[in-house]
Amino acid sequence: MSTSKVSPDSKVVALFSNVLTKKGIEDLRSEFPSDLVFDMSDDAIFKDARKKRTRRNKLIEAISRARIDYSNELKNYADDLESDVTKIFSVVVDPFEAEDQRRKEEAARIAKEREEFLNNQRTEIYGMRSFIEQSKNQNSQFIADTIESVDLIETESFDKELIHEAIDTKKDVLETLNNMYQAAKAAEAVEAEREQLRIQQEAIEAEQRKQEQARVIEQRIDNLRRDPMNYKDSPSSTIAARITQLESYTPPASDFGDRVDEVIALKADVIVELQDRLEMAQFKEEKQQRQIEAQAAVEAQQQAAQADLNAQRNAEHQAIKAEQSSSLPLEQQEHEALTEVNRMLGQDEPLLGESFKSPVFENSGPMIGYQPLRTWPSSQDRAESEELDRICDQLDLAESYIEVLEQRLNKAIAA
Repeated sequence: MSTSKVSPDSKVVALFSNVLTKKGIEDLRSEFPSDLVFDMSDDAIFKDARKKRTRRNKLIEAISRARIDYSNELKNYADDLESDVTKIFSVVVDPFEAEDQRRKEEAARIAKEREEFLNNQRTEIYGMRSFIEQSKNQNSQFIADTIESVDLIETESFDKELIHEAIDTKKDVLETLNNMYQAAKAAEAVEAEREQLRIQQEAIEAEQRKQEQARVIEQRIDNLRRDPMNYKDSPSSTIAARITQLESYTPPASDFGDRVDEVIALKADVIVELQDRLEMAQFKEEKQQRQIEAQAAVEAQQQAAQADLNAQRNAEHQAIKAEQSSSLPLEQQEHEALTEVNRMLGQDEPLLGESFKSPVFENSGPMIGYQPLRTWPSSQDRAESEELDRICDQLDLAESYIEVLEQRLNKAIAA
């Protein structure tokens, strides 16, 4: 790359003439031509070259010193000139610069306020979208109120730089909220239907529970009403224990609901009926005891009479065998033996009369007896009719008497 040197001004040349003139430059070029070659391995040449370098340095230093001195002088003069010019123009420049600074600061303030204003409006525009987040997982009424709030936002109040963005954002938000509203309404309709079904199901189940509870209560009451039938043939001690148990029993509302008073009244009726059965059972037990005692006495008498009769028959049989000459018919002998038995029993007439005839006594087959009633009224029929129940109890007692009499009669026939 070649460089061209600018010819110095004569004033500049004169500035450095005390250090190095133009002729001195030419002399140096002549002294050190560009094709000159030095052998620096030669110590004498090397030492001489050091001296020449010192000479060069001194010339450069002198040139630099002259330039610096002139520059300082030039600078001081230039500074004085600038100061004078500044002072002269200050009458107009100082007020201008003050006003210019004020205007710049005012413009910066206005720009800052506008930027803050635009930022606030940008925040407000962005805030429209927060309505979407707030409406998530909300009911349709909440979303509808939110839509109304967004719709009331006046986009005309936004700056011209942002008004289109505000309009588009409001439109997008309203569209999204409307979609959310429709979805919420559909979900609520489904949920309302489910809730209605749940309420209906709960009502059905409650009614079923109520009916079941009423059935259970009715069953309990019916069981209590039928309780006396459970003790139809029970001993008096069992019936008395049941009466005591019922008397100490207080029907709880948890078992009978609002029918407690009815159960209390029914319990009193059941106790009265059980007391009747208790008296009847006691009467039957006493009667049975008397029958057992009477039966035992009859059986003892019959056994004693039979023993005497057997002894008498044996004696007579022995006497008959001893009497070889006896030719009485057998029937007459039996009649005489029976007459003797009657005599021993203290009877003047033969047993059951001389001329008594009966198929019961004449029949040599199985003995004929009373046939008890096989078909009785049901427990429910007897529970519903006190008179029928009383008649059945009386008939049962009568059959007991018949059974005893039948046993006695059969034993008499056998004898």
